[in-house]
Amino acid sequence: MQQFRLAICDDEEYFIEDIRQYLKAYISETENEIIADAYTSGRELLKILDNEEKRYDIYFLDVDMPEMRGTDLAKELRQRYPMAVICFITSYEEYAYEAFRAEALDYLVKPVKYTELRHTLNRCAIQIQYCRDTNAAKKRYLEVRTNRGSSLLDVKDIIYIEKRRNQCVFHLDDGELVSYMTLSEAYEKLDKEVFFYVHQGYIVNFAQIREVKQKVVCLGKNREIPISRKYQPQIRQMHLDKIRRLRADNL
Repeated sequence: MQQFRLAICDDEEYFIEDIRQYLKAYISETENEIIADAYTSGRELLKILDNEEKRYDIYFLDVDMPEMRGTDLAKELRQRYPMAVICFITSYEEYAYEAFRAEALDYLVKPVKYTELRHTLNRCAIQIQYCRDTNAAKKRYLEVRTNRGSSLLDVKDIIYIEKRRNQCVFHLDDGELVSYMTLSEAYEKLDKEVFFYVHQGYIVNFAQIREVKQKVVCLGKNREIPISRKYQPQIRQMHLDKIRRLRADNL
């Protein structure tokens, strides 16, 4: 089962309701979970995205809308979210070429049949899963520059990273690796939900933290690294929240 967020943008509310009914049938048939929101104008949708209130995996866009045409909206979405899955739904087949130029995954002509929509959603699911798998792989492995060229690290093996002059040292469970990257360059390539600065010269794998003290972070195998006053409150609170969750799960 997969979960997707879908934005429908169409100025005809009766059509939006038809799509909602089709989605209910699709969810029942496939067990995929689709959370759908509807918008009657492109400006309305962009406002939500500007405020970062929501993000979507799939966009169903009507081509011929007042204020902002669906093809223009698609170009804006493509600039913001290069991997977004965009599909056009319209009454006019002559817009197919514009849909192709906007790199739309599919193009449906009203009135849309359920079998056609189901086929499109299945294609969307495949595309999204491919992107998710690719992103997961990118997050799992990190390519680092060394004096021997480059090495590929599995990020789960990284305990912490230390700054040394203009280099950084990756401390691993079975040793260390010196890289000709700066600490900031390494951080930009890491998953920000896993790795955190604890000091201007140290980045830690949060999963490796055993205790957060006033001036040091305690890791496995009696390792300690300094933590600055700037980061100590946040890291300490995150660690306490993690402990509470683990205790609650074991009750």
